[in-house]
Amino acid sequence: MVAAPKEPLKEMKLALQNIQLSLAAFDLQLNITLCGWVTVLFGPSGAGKTTLLDLIAGLRRPRTALIQLGNQVLTDTAKGIFVPPRWRAIGYVPQDLALFPHLSVRSNLRYGEKNHGPSGQEDLFTFERIVQVLEIESLLDRRVPELSGGEKQRVALGRALLSSPRLLLLDEPLANLDNPLKAKILPYFRRIRHEFQVPIVYVTHDRVETLALADDILVLLRGQVAQAGPVQEVFSRPANLAVAGLLAVETVQPGQIKSRADGLVVVSVGLILLTAGPVDLPETSEVHVCIRAEDVILLRGTVPTSARNHLPATVCSVTNTGPMSRVELDCGFPLTAMLTRQACEELALQAGEFVIALIKAPQVHLIPR
Repeated sequence: MVAAPKEPLKEMKLALQNIQLSLAAFDLQLNITLCGWVTVLFGPSGAGKTTLLDLIAGLRRPRTALIQLGNQVLTDTAKGIFVPPRWRAIGYVPQDLALFPHLSVRSNLRYGEKNHGPSGQEDLFTFERIVQVLEIESLLDRRVPELSGGEKQRVALGRALLSSPRLLLLDEPLANLDNPLKAKILPYFRRIRHEFQVPIVYVTHDRVETLALADDILVLLRGQVAQAGPVQEVFSRPANLAVAGLLAVETVQPGQIKSRADGLVVVSVGLILLTAGPVDLPETSEVHVCIRAEDVILLRGTVPTSARNHLPATVCSVTNTGPMSRVELDCGFPLTAMLTRQACEELALQAGEFVIALIKAPQVHLIPR
């Protein structure tokens, strides 16, 4: 069998059509095409994320499926097509990294290496360049047990890249690292995206990783697509209450629409009125009001602003979470804001202080109840 020729990456699409696979708790069912440079598969444990990666990589066989990467059909159960994993030109970094503990870093890397032709896209994936980009030259003669968690992660990435992949699959690559190590490793994923120009499908249930890396997000719940789209759009406008909860939208309150005009609505949350929109809602008055903490601006006094919602609020608590601070407020209903620690210090925020919370109308998202 001859591997398919490389395609221009700007045209690369991953089509996942009529995917059906029976799992222990539910059936995995998908019909979607992924086009972004970095697509995050987001969902709770057991949602089917790793199973989907295995199907793409050819490590599992579905009951029915059409899986196509660019112009190459990888799996088509209707036509009896199933390309073996080694011919799919897909790099895969599993959760356990699958490094060989008895081999040196150099030997682990060489295990994934393919012979490169004299020209073309494969020239990107040379041993020297990958070692340089991932900054692992000093590790080459060490053995795997001597490496830290972050160093193992970079070696596993290097081995996957040395296979000259058309697509890179990463299964919760930072799950076993603490937050400081995650912060050190995340830039390497960004470098892979920009310097090697290889599309990435990245599994996680971590919101910080998703917002830092993803172009697009596919939210999986019990084996089905709950929502898909550009990452900022999905985080700002969750399709339903389950997705809002999964994405950890900080403020979700029951509300009632009072009036509509020019695409905007006035909605009450208890005794407080908010303007939201533009919105396209069915004729319903009962809604959930969703506000992300990052979209809440806090001020002292009155400052000219275009934000439609000015809410007098009392600070209930301020909690430092690394470089950011989480501020819990009472503005007639519980409201959460997320500010930099420097902003909190400049505002001298502490429990009992009075502030003004500003929220723009498009950042008040409504979900029908």
